[in-house]
Amino acid sequence: MRTLTKEQKVIHITQMSCKFLGSLNFAFTLFLLFFAGNQSILSDFDTKSYDWSTAKELRTGILHAKIERTSPQKMVINCLRIDSHTPGMKLYTTPRCSNWLDDQSETIRQTTRDFIRQSQKTDQKLVVAINASPFSPWPAPYQKEEPTDISGFAVSQGIVVSNKKNVASLLASKAGSLQISMVSTELDISNVETAVSGFSLCLTNGEPSSSGTQLHPRTGVGLSKDGQYLFFLTIDGRQTNSYGATVSGVGNLLKIFGAYNGINMDGGGSTTMAWWDPSRSSSDKCRLLNRPVGNGDDYRDAKSLLDFVPTERANGNNLGVYFVDVEKVNH
Repeated sequence: MRTLTKEQKVIHITQMSCKFLGSLNFAFTLFLLFFAGNQSILSDFDTKSYDWSTAKELRTGILHAKIERTSPQKMVINCLRIDSHTPGMKLYTTPRCSNWLDDQSETIRQTTRDFIRQSQKTDQKLVVAINASPFSPWPAPYQKEEPTDISGFAVSQGIVVSNKKNVASLLASKAGSLQISMVSTELDISNVETAVSGFSLCLTNGEPSSSGTQLHPRTGVGLSKDGQYLFFLTIDGRQTNSYGATVSGVGNLLKIFGAYNGINMDGGGSTTMAWWDPSRSSSDKCRLLNRPVGNGDDYRDAKSLLDFVPTERANGNNLGVYFVDVEKVNH
């Protein structure tokens, strides 16, 4: 064994001390990043309301806001504000499948963009859409169109698709009024035209719900206090430029954009927002507004970012907005 001189011992001890302190600094930095990430929604947004005059108009009655945050946590947020008082505005969600079986085979899974594309051949020509209710099963391949069971209450064009109750739901009446509430077994469904459900309420009477600290891609639906404005929200996640959000964070963001009540919808790889852009030169005018990770992979390291390409999951149901010609209907 080699004997160290006094000077070499001093140098060795100094080097070891630096390594130890460096490890402590690294661990402390990770802690700060984790803490900042979980507090980000409540840091610089919680006292502000979004200025919708700065948003982009996709169509009369529909505004699109996109926010890219770099501090204290990276987050890419997309929000649509839909004015339900716009003449002819209607909601449409995935209908029953042809071989419908309650609690077993209720819809055919479909990506949000295919949902919009297919609608262009019908009277419900969708302008925008998002993924909606949780569903099961969802085995690989993630983009396969196959029968699935919707987790929650769902109604399409007045026909019940899934009759599960005691869930947080967005309801549109046949007269066009909107509400967000917990659907009970006593609900009179005869007046419901459209309904989708989520995991839970994330915003109740202006107060975001408490939640855990897990960050994931998220989809939210919100409604203003007077019921006029409907909000579709997505937060990208599992990417180097967008880590995701907590359930409480979804509620807080919906509040900032103008909602009074809100639902945490299906998220993760399902989170998708899309738009039929009539000005697009391509024959396929359906654009993604967010960057989904439908394959379920995680792209939060630098190498993965170089390989990242948005992937779309076939979801149990989707929710979109279309417009009818009011003058034609009245005549």
